[in-house]
Amino acid sequence: MSFGYQVLGFGSGGGAASTSIDILVVAGGASGGAGYSGGGGAGGLIYKTEHELVASTTYDVVIGAGGAGTGPSSDGTSGDDTTWTINGGATEFTAKGGGFGGSHSGGQQEDGQPGGSGGGAGSGDNGQAGGAATQGAQSGDSGTYGFGYAGGTGEAGTNFNNGGGGGAGSVGQNYSTSKSGDGGTGKDLSAVFATEGDSGWFASGGGGGWTGDGGSGEGGASAGGGTAGGAGSNVSSAAAAANTGGGSGAGGTGTSTSGNGGSGVICFKILTANYSGTTTGSPATRVVGDYTLVEFTGDGSYTA
Repeated sequence: MSFGYQVLGFGSGGGAASTSIDILVVAGGASGGAGYSGGGGAGGLIYKTEHELVASTTYDVVIGAGGAGTGPSSDGTSGDDTTWTINGGATEFTAKGGGFGGSHSGGQQEDGQPGGSGGGAGSGDNGQAGGAATQGAQSGDSGTYGFGYAGGTGEAGTNFNNGGGGGAGSVGQNYSTSKSGDGGTGKDLSAVFATEGDSGWFASGGGGGWTGDGGSGEGGASAGGGTAGGAGSNVSSAAAAANTGGGSGAGGTGTSTSGNGGSGVICFKILTANYSGTTTGSPATRVVGDYTLVEFTGDGSYTA
């Protein structure tokens, strides 16, 4: 639990006053592919309590876009990074964009792409690998407090089922003989950010797409903004929820497409007595007890 403390410097050796926040940083989620394709990986997620801010310092916010949905027989698109940076100085947090879902159609990549959470693999002739998760490998606090999991594998022949995209809470499900893999679960932060994200959940992966070759069903998705795969031939997947970092499901076969991945977000919680109110980018705010919760859904800044 964060107490939003404030530290004051005294005498010639004292530094600038500081205060602490609980901060959530989520990257843009990826889109799934379309046609024999894996689900999009969720954006990498960082959650740190009692992170220190220095008084009179400006922190710049860049919110990563979700990966664009894709047309028939195509790989998905990876999401963009979200960053929290000292103005004119070091980047304190980098959440990595989700990795796209691979597609077996039309000579595409097939393997899931690495990302904050990895993309699900499309089906292939030799069995395809899900994308690796990269969030935990980031330097400093971005890795120490980071969450992201790999995408699921795709099937080699027979039913051509696909893998689910990874989420911030668990890996994307591998294919089974009866269906494509579900997207990985998201991260539950509803105890702090109850109305932000998907009712306090963030960064779930997208489900693999339906194929129709033998026993086949689309992969599902769970709370955190991700969406299920397209549920039939010529059935497209829905876009992931904005400002959750969720991955979109893969489109089904035929002329289906995939929806966009969910854009990223930065939220923080601070004692209202310590909140400066000096922002750009028009973040949303709400007060809960002694605290102010701030949500950036687009680029901006906060001055402590």
